[in-house]
Amino acid sequence: MSKELASIIIGMLDLGSLYALVGIGFVILYRSTRVINFAQGAFMLLGGDVFYTLLVDWHLAWYLALPISMVVLGIIGALTYLVFFRRLVGADLFVLVIATLGLNIVIVTIATIIWGPDIRSLPEVLSLKPLFSIGNLSVAPLDVFSIGLAAIVIVLLERLLQRTRLGIEMRAVADGPLLAGQIRISVHAISAIAWGIAALCAGAAGAMYSLRVALDPAGIPALGLLAFPALFLGGVDSIRGALVGGFVLALVQNATTFYVGGLWSDVVPYAVLLVVLLVRPRGIFGSREIVRL
Repeated sequence: MSKELASIIIGMLDLGSLYALVGIGFVILYRSTRVINFAQGAFMLLGGDVFYTLLVDWHLAWYLALPISMVVLGIIGALTYLVFFRRLVGADLFVLVIATLGLNIVIVTIATIIWGPDIRSLPEVLSLKPLFSIGNLSVAPLDVFSIGLAAIVIVLLERLLQRTRLGIEMRAVADGPLLAGQIRISVHAISAIAWGIAALCAGAAGAMYSLRVALDPAGIPALGLLAFPALFLGGVDSIRGALVGGFVLALVQNATTFYVGGLWSDVVPYAVLLVVLLVRPRGIFGSREIVRL
């Protein structure tokens, strides 16, 4: 294996795990509320900022700062629904999309006012030095942790949706909130939980990205939006699709950077998105909706 190919693979695994985390948040929210949340990138930034505060300003150990920041983002996500989006239950898709776009701007603006617009570097709490190597493929502790974290979250959420009563109630609320309310399912509680889980996943991705690169108030929200091509590639209602789409998109981006140039790395994902929408609009693992007339 050449060094170039090894770099593409490890870059795919690192970036793909971040896309998978953000994409899972999209899927959970869509499957529970039918909302496509364009503010996931803003929640990523907020997660990175909270993690930075706990780690640098409050001097907490990283293994405490990370779960606490994830919980904080989960609470913020749930409160966002209860305070703002609870009033929009049953609204048209266009209204919800505009509302999440507005939420994205509000969160990014507030985060910039509180933490400032400067790019900040976090201390190296997990080494980037090779932990082990397979040929030219070198894997660092941070690589192992970020990929492992994404895998654990994916498994837990998949089990949550498929094998628990909460998962069944989430699907019931998505299919028909009015009918779900009539059979005594708390629509607002389920929706708040879904928003909390989506924000928690985005917060974890933001913290992990900040550890690897830097805390960039402009770059992190943009990275969150790049998860959309991965989401539609895999299927907007499939956790498995979010996983596959995230790693495929990361592979395409890293290969593009190496062979064509970094200027094209953000263009190619949206070109892939256009092709997918033309060929298979529901994505690789997306389910076909059946409408009874």
